[in-house]
Amino acid sequence: MAASIECVVFDIGNVLLRWSPFNLYRRMGFSDAETTAILAETGLPEVNHRVLDAGAPYAETIAGLASRFPGHADFILAFDRRWPETLGGAIEANVAILRALQAAGVATHAISNFSRDKFDIARRAHPFLDEFDELVLSGDVGCVKPDPEIFELLLARRKLDPAACVFIDDNAANIETAQRLGFVTIHYTEHETDLEAELRRLGLR
Repeated sequence: MAASIECVVFDIGNVLLRWSPFNLYRRMGFSDAETTAILAETGLPEVNHRVLDAGAPYAETIAGLASRFPGHADFILAFDRRWPETLGGAIEANVAILRALQAAGVATHAISNFSRDKFDIARRAHPFLDEFDELVLSGDVGCVKPDPEIFELLLARRKLDPAACVFIDDNAANIETAQRLGFVTIHYTEHETDLEAELRRLGLR
């Protein structure tokens, strides 16, 4: 297996770039318990995943959700208006690995659930987001992980054999889909996964 690896496919959120709505809502004075309860009540995480990340207009979608939950309107509207505060900075060790792979001639791609509008904000602050050989962004293509279609788009665009691709993601459901499609996978958790060691184990230097 190790000798056959030809490319590395990164998730972005919480693999290369820290992201969490809790980052924003802590700044607004909400406890994590309060945030968890409001997110569950309003369904904002599911709207973010299945609607916004799939390319729906951000401001209009968020305003519509806020109108359904007027008691939490400020909370919901902040998810659009103060979105940059959801970011928690680059995971520099993994960005260094990305660039080391590129310097070694290894193809590096990304599959990410991300609104195009918000991705453009993030990439202005983090130029490494423009450095992939191929980027499949859910907001551009209208489908999201863990659905297999978004993985299949990358495979088709680059004519890849999934068995020759290492896919790295922090989400177990995304990892499961990738495994079913034949990818080699690394389920990443910051402070727990030694990504460099895992890639070396697969034969990458």
